[in-house]
Amino acid sequence: MNKINRMYILSFLFTLHIALSAYVNSTFLTKIMPEKYVGILYTISSLVTLVLLSKSINMLKHIGNRKFILWALLINMISLVGMITSKNPYIIGSSFILLSTTNTLVIFSIDIFIEHFENPLNIGKTRGLYLMIINLAYMLSPLITAFLITREGGFISIYIISFIATVIMTLGLFLSVKTFKDSTYRKTPFIETYNYLKTNHHMMAITMINFILQFFFVLMVVYTPIYLYKHIGFGWDEIGVIFTVMLAPFVIFGLPIGILVDKYHFNKRTLLYIGILIMSISTFLMSFISMKSIALWALVLFMTRMGASITETTSEIYFFTHIGEEDTYLLSIFRDMTPVAYIVGPLFSTFIFLFLPFKFLFAILGLITISSLYYIPRLKHNHNHGISNQNK
Repeated sequence: MNKINRMYILSFLFTLHIALSAYVNSTFLTKIMPEKYVGILYTISSLVTLVLLSKSINMLKHIGNRKFILWALLINMISLVGMITSKNPYIIGSSFILLSTTNTLVIFSIDIFIEHFENPLNIGKTRGLYLMIINLAYMLSPLITAFLITREGGFISIYIISFIATVIMTLGLFLSVKTFKDSTYRKTPFIETYNYLKTNHHMMAITMINFILQFFFVLMVVYTPIYLYKHIGFGWDEIGVIFTVMLAPFVIFGLPIGILVDKYHFNKRTLLYIGILIMSISTFLMSFISMKSIALWALVLFMTRMGASITETTSEIYFFTHIGEEDTYLLSIFRDMTPVAYIVGPLFSTFIFLFLPFKFLFAILGLITISSLYYIPRLKHNHNHGISNQNK
């Protein structure tokens, strides 16, 4: 088995760990704090993540990507032990922060491995297949989560399975990247990076589209389970079915979109227009559905993720087409958008809840996501693959 395929399998295992807990973390945390304060804990964890990501290039230069990811995985496992064994709110809160932070750091490190092993001429297929595989883990996780919560020991059993998946992934990674050689990681001051993005409008545009997409993911991941469980009245077994259908587009559309871009040179800007419009309209409609119908909610949420899948895959392909392996500082900024969204999103939602009922959060989110259409015309209109020379 070649190294890129090994990375796909290891990524699936780690994503399964993330996905199993992603849609229950917020509900689990409401057991130790009021739901209106859950967003604050997400914000704290995102601030820590942002600081560590900003220091990541220094760490990579000193210890290399292999040691970097192994340390992150070790801390990740320790945090899971805290979630599993403790009943102390402060230990659980601290463990959640470490868990969330190291999840992002590990994904960042995996990106570097995949960038190293992938064929520059097949970036669309590589990224599409990668997204399809990790999203398969997301699609399977709601059914597993619902089964574990309702029958096999509740929330703790989920974190135990996550721990086992992480241990297996760590052992597999240790054996798979023994001979990995780091490239020269370039440390670029923030101002210089900002000036680069300011000058290269297309890279700033794709970064902003990614931020809005991550903002969408944050609010949907944190608040959709709470909304369906506490406000619409679904049980976790029903939510498991709904979320499995909801996440299917990430498995269905990832690879075909990559092939469309690689083989048929389909216009990436057109794909982004389609994805953003579908995502925005369906999210907006969520605020006006109060019926407790599994089929209806599965359909609407399927449409939100269909749009998000098209947007995510296309934006990832565009970004990785325009950077090289040594451009870690640009990858860091691109991945920074996730913790930044986790800082801004919960604070934003907490503010919204002061003035509007819970359900209107989704209508406002739909309006915010459609604003990303503004950035699409700034993207380069070409079909050429390979690495942009301006980044060298």
